[in-house]
Formats: sequence, structure tokens, C-alpha cells
Amino acid sequence: MTMTLDTTMNLAYHERVKKILPGGVHYNFNMPWEEVPIHFTGGRGSRLFDMDGNEYLDLYARFGAMILGHSNEEYLEALGTAMRSVLCASHTDWDAEALELMSAYIPCAEMVRFGVSGSEILQASLRLARAYTGRNRFVRFENHYHGSYDNIMGGRAPDHANPVPVDFRGDFKGTAGRAAGIMSEQSYLLPWNDADALEALLAERGEEIACVITEPVCVNGGSVEPAPGYLERMRELCTRHGVVLVFDEVITGVRMGLGGAQKAYGVTPDLATFGKAVAGGGVPIAALAGKRAIMQLMESKKVVHAGTFNGYSLGTAAVRATFEILGRDDQAALTGMRGHAQAIGDILRTEAERVGLPMIVQGPPGLASFHCRETPLETPSQYDFDLMGKDIIVTTALQRHGVLVSTISRLYVNADLSDVDVEFFADRAPKALDEAKQQIDDIYS
Repeated sequence: MTMTLDTTMNLAYHERVKKILPGGVHYNFNMPWEEVPIHFTGGRGSRLFDMDGNEYLDLYARFGAMILGHSNEEYLEALGTAMRSVLCASHTDWDAEALELMSAYIPCAEMVRFGVSGSEILQASLRLARAYTGRNRFVRFENHYHGSYDNIMGGRAPDHANPVPVDFRGDFKGTAGRAAGIMSEQSYLLPWNDADALEALLAERGEEIACVITEPVCVNGGSVEPAPGYLERMRELCTRHGVVLVFDEVITGVRMGLGGAQKAYGVTPDLATFGKAVAGGGVPIAALAGKRAIMQLMESKKVVHAGTFNGYSLGTAAVRATFEILGRDDQAALTGMRGHAQAIGDILRTEAERVGLPMIVQGPPGLASFHCRETPLETPSQYDFDLMGKDIIVTTALQRHGVLVSTISRLYVNADLSDVDVEFFADRAPKALDEAKQQIDDIYS
């Protein structure tokens, strides 16, 4: 299919990169297709510009991290001030402001510790939960993602009576080189949105389970929201069995409001992990927030959490700036962002209906996903390769027409999205959906 945008320079540059960078990408999963990255030269607001001079509407936002929009002047000024002040030191005179802002907004954040990546801060939460309970195992859920470490990525549980995860062929989160037995020795894997399954497991084996970890919205499984009462029941079950409840808010944190999904749903976990948009998207930082009684295990040095760049100055300055910018006027910027996200989702559904392509958009605006099916996903297990393949055809068609969307069909809008950006999408979407429908028919009919 002919590319709508001229990408001659980008493709040539990509071939140069591939000679040294494995696969030509900085990350990869076990997926049966090759990504051809676009190399960008600049960005402003919700737009990015590539080496060939093409303009794109950025609904990808680097996996949802870039929530303020590109080249936000106030944000850049805050980072510049921090860099000119002290760029490399263990502590600065704006630590308190960043910590106090997070603690004020996030219900569980009686104490906060910073790290660099969501993957490593999640492991810190597991260590804390084990130390606090004296138990070893943890519970996780199908098609959730909590980082790329051996003990927590991928797998499936073929025996529902003994839900121990194992590797399986075709797992796009599977990997060679995983430490033998690490999944089966540490975790149980359950279906999500099934409170009865969790209750049964905790009743039978609760004495060996340190924590339950969940995305409060399963964005990685297709932006499936919790069923009514599900998170509340999970909270009650964990309390009953002395199990630490951990919310992975790396995606939902900030995007669902500065208080995260826990504030939006009114369910407070014992620990929560944050990353991506928590620092605006310009620099990497992660955070572990939680109840004082658990977090104090690091204060007493019973639990070790170390890292050269933990709490580094540029990161904490970015957290402070992000919460200050987004917190103004009762978080008006986030309210506007969600309204524009809703408008883009409506356009996508309308254009899909016009060409006869099944299409739904589900999940909270700002971290919603679209899927080529008639009805919303009810469980993450329904997000299979067949559906993912159709969704990717749509995302690729949108990219050919200047709209960047996450490969796995998430609509990561930013707080600088405008009515003009929505009009840009409305102009490009019809052509993209025409092409996508034709390609899906050719492959799946």
C-alpha cells in the first residue's frame, strides 16, 4: 500500500540505526510484526515533526507519558531552572514540595519514595509487601503488565484450581532467558474482574500470599474498567486475609486525575506505583506511595531500596511542575483533556460505522483504547492476537495519514490538545478508516 506521507529520509535513517541498535528500536515484545519507528526532529503542543517534514497529531505520547504536550513553556522553564540550580545531588531544596504535592492528592500516599522506572519501583513494592507480611507469593491478573522483570511478565495459568503461571508459545509478553521456575515459585495468575476467583484463592492460600497487584483499569489488556464493586471487594478481601493491596498506577496515575484511579474509584490501596506521566513525560521517574506502617520498613532499613538516580533533581523538579500545572483551577486542564479525548473517540466510531467496520472505544478518556469489535471487552483475556491484529491495521493506517496512536490502540491524549487538533483528526480519520476497512476485509474475509 502506498504511503500517504513521504518518509524517504526517515526510512534511510532507520536503516542506519538498525546496524547497531537491535531491531532498530529501544524496546521490544514478542510480537509477529516489525515496527518502523519515525525519527522526530521537533514537537509543539500535540504535534510532532519528522525528518521528512511531515506533521503528526501525537495521540501516542510515548506510551502515555507526555501528558503536558510537547514544549510546554512552564514545564521547560521549571526543568531549566532545576538544571541551572543543581543537576546532580542526592537531595535538593524542592524535595519537600514534590513529596507534599503527591501526598496531598493521592489517598494512599502517607509516605513516598522515588525511583526511576515503573518496572523497578514495582519490584520495590513486592519487597515491601513480603517484608511486611512475612509471606512470599503474590497474585496478579491475566493480561496486566507490571514491567519486564522475569517474575511478573506474561505467562498463563492452565490449571484454574492451581493458578500457577507458566510460559506458553505465542505469549507476546513471553521471553527467552527467563530464570527457570521464577513465575511458578512466586505468583498466582487469575482472571480479572472475577472477584469470586480471588476470594476462593485467598480463602485457600491466603496465608502464603503477601500481596495482590492490579492495574485499577486494565489498560494493558485493552482498557477494561473494573466491574462495579470489583475493586471494593478486592480491598475487603485483602484486608480480611492480611494481604497488601498494590495498585499499579503507572498509567492511570495523573491521567485519571492527580489522585489517580484510587481517588476516582474511591478505593485506597496499601501501596501504589506511579511512573510515566507523573513527571510530565519529559524525564523518567517513578514513585512508590503507600501507608506509613509499610513504608517505614525502608526508614528502619529492614527493607533496602537503592539506586543512584532515586530522587534525582531533574526528576523531582518535573514532578513538582507537573502537579502544579495540572492542579490549577480544580484540575481544569485534565477536564479539558478528557473532553477532547471523548470527541476524538466519537469521530473514530462515526467513521468506522460509515465504512462498515465494527468499532468500540472503551476505558476512561485519556487512557481509552479502541477495538475492532461490536461490544466492549469485559475481561482482558478477550484481547487476543486476532483482535490485536485488526486494531494494529487501524493504527498503522492512521499513522500513514499523520495520526500517531499506540500500536496496541490506546488513545493517549495530552492536556494541550485543542479543538484544532480534534479538527485535524476529523480530517485525517476518514481516509485512514477507508484504507483500514479494505485491508481488514482482504486479510480476514
